[in-house]
Amino acid sequence: MLKRVLKYLFYGISWGWSFFMIINLLGVWLTGESYLKPIMDDFVRQALGSALVGICCGSSAIVYTFDKMQFWQQITIHFIVGLAGYFSVAYKLGWMPVTNGVYIASYFLLGILIFAAIWSGFYFHNRNEVKKVNRRLGELESEKEEPVD
Repeated sequence: MLKRVLKYLFYGISWGWSFFMIINLLGVWLTGESYLKPIMDDFVRQALGSALVGICCGSSAIVYTFDKMQFWQQITIHFIVGLAGYFSVAYKLGWMPVTNGVYIASYFLLGILIFAAIWSGFYFHNRNEVKKVNRRLGELESEKEEPVD
């Protein structure tokens, strides 16, 4: 169990830092080098915050390995932990605009939509992989049943 927890922990950190890099690369590409100034002025906290978001979003996916939970419960826990971690870090590190209610509401809605889109991508990818594995297992099973001449 410890090995599984550590796997998910490092999986979450790697995703958090990967998204950190992608977002910063996009920010520089779209707005220029000035995008990095606030990040570089506080780089350690920004990088650790991204790792924490990754841990909350990626590592909480471990709930899908718990067979005794219903799927809707797993999804609910994953979304609550992931989004609570993300919005907490986003507020603390200044990623979230807090100048007025419309910006805050828009940020929350966009965050939820992005999380749902990423989750859906992983879900459909994994579902497709399961179908491939099951199809191959079926082929192997039928090969085993055929009489050998």
